[in-house]
Amino acid sequence: MNARILSILGVMALMVAAWFFYQEDASIEPAVPAKPEVAYEVTEIQAVQTNEETGEVEYTLTADSLVQNADGKDEMLGAVLNWQPPSGEAYTITAKRATLEQATGDLKLYDGFVLTREATADKPKLVFEGGTLVGNTKSRKLSSDEPLLVKNGEDSFRAQAMTADLNAGEYEFSQIEVLYHAAERKDEPLF
Repeated sequence: MNARILSILGVMALMVAAWFFYQEDASIEPAVPAKPEVAYEVTEIQAVQTNEETGEVEYTLTADSLVQNADGKDEMLGAVLNWQPPSGEAYTITAKRATLEQATGDLKLYDGFVLTREATADKPKLVFEGGTLVGNTKSRKLSSDEPLLVKNGEDSFRAQAMTADLNAGEYEFSQIEVLYHAAERKDEPLF
């Protein structure tokens, strides 16, 4: 009789345990990210664009890699653009990250850029350093709405914003900050 009571109590304990575990109702979801950050990556990118009117090379673009970002757009890492607009001045643009729409010519450089107009016989090298630069390779116009440092030869200044027309070689700056070092004063008689 004791064995019968113990076996009934054991079956009842199993039923209570099974009921307890089924009440948990835990749903198991897969451990897959909702949106992957990179769908593909291509390394050692090189592209050459010719001028539609003259047929000469207008710019050469190289990048360490081309990836698809989280928004689904192609993004270049470690981009270098050697640009020779028809105006004759040569420019080099480097950026940590860049996007370029080939059809429209829209260009965006971010996470730090350096735009360099190479020195000519009558002009020193002109260097622009900033965070973000946007422009268009077809209209040859660039702009930055973020603070940047401008170096012209041995002179330099800071500006809050900049627009550039590479066709005309014209640059426009907003809220310029210059540090002026006056020459040392020498008190000498004039006569």
